[in-house]
Parts: sequence; structure tokens; C-alpha cells
Amino acid sequence: MVITPELGCTWTYKDGKLSINLTSDEGKSYLFKTHYNVDQLYVRPEINAPFCVEDANLLGDYLRGLGEVVKDEGSALDLGLNGVACQRFTKPTFDTSKYFMAYANNDYVPQLGDVVTLYAVSNEAGDCLVLDPCDKDGLARLMLLNQDFVIDKNRGYLLGMMIRVKPELVCMFRSGIQRNRYSYA
Repeated sequence: MVITPELGCTWTYKDGKLSINLTSDEGKSYLFKTHYNVDQLYVRPEINAPFCVEDANLLGDYLRGLGEVVKDEGSALDLGLNGVACQRFTKPTFDTSKYFMAYANNDYVPQLGDVVTLYAVSNEAGDCLVLDPCDKDGLARLMLLNQDFVIDKNRGYLLGMMIRVKPELVCMFRSGIQRNRYSYA
């Protein structure tokens, strides 16, 4: 399936969730629901607001990174579109750097669209998509790709949630894990 954003791709709402109307180059229409309820949105696009050039550029960057670790194109598209929605329309979270640790000899510099790993002080690991390597506060904006990521007994994240941390805490994908088992949406 090939989708060209100029061919009638728009933001909308369906069943209380931010959604995207997609039209393939063959003229077939699709409705894609994001993970985000209307009440979770910081910025609410108008119904039928176009999927703009900025959205398409972000999606392209996110799909590039996701394509390196997510082999199913449908899953990569799902995660990429949720990444665009997370970056553009959800409220930035507060800095949670204190819950994470740097991996030894980590000289990795995150880039837009990379799939990366965070290591919690609780010894848990979570994989994320880099939405913004360094925002106006000097923090990396990430979107969780795993179903959940428990970082202590009172705090955790679910698939699609934004995490903001100091860039030096962001590690290359699975750099500190000996096993390669992971699953995404």
C-alpha cells in the first residue's frame, strides 16, 4: 500500500480517539485510530485538518528508524502514525531522567526517528522511538514502543506514552541487553 499525503489524508476523531483518514494511491480509503483519546490531547487538530508536510516528514523519519527493527510494514506504519500524533498533539511530559541510568561508555547521540533503549534504575529496559532528539528544554522526547515499561512500584508507562529524559540517558537499541526478545504493537 502506497499513501501520498496530498491524496486526502486528514486528521479526524472516531470513538473518542484521534484518528487519521488515509487514502491509498489506488483510491482505497482507510481509517486509522491512534492510541490517544481526545482528552489526552494538548493540541486538538480540527476535523479534516490535512495531514501536512510536517506530518509526512515526521512519518518518513519515524518509518526509517522503525524499519530497522520492525519487519512488519503494518506494525511499523501503526507505530509511525502514533509517533506523529504523539509528537504533534500530546502534552509534553515532565523530565523523568532520575528514573533512568546511563549505560557504561554510552557515547550514542540520538537522532530523529531512531529506535532506542532506556534503562531504568529498577533494571528494566524499554524501547522507544525518538520523536525529538533535543527539545527546547534540552530533553529527548521519546515514545514507548513496548506494551508497558514499569520503572518502579508506583510509576510506569504504556505503549505510545511520551517519555522525556536527558539525551545522555538514551542508548543505542538494545546495547545493554544480551537477549534480543522484544515485541511491539
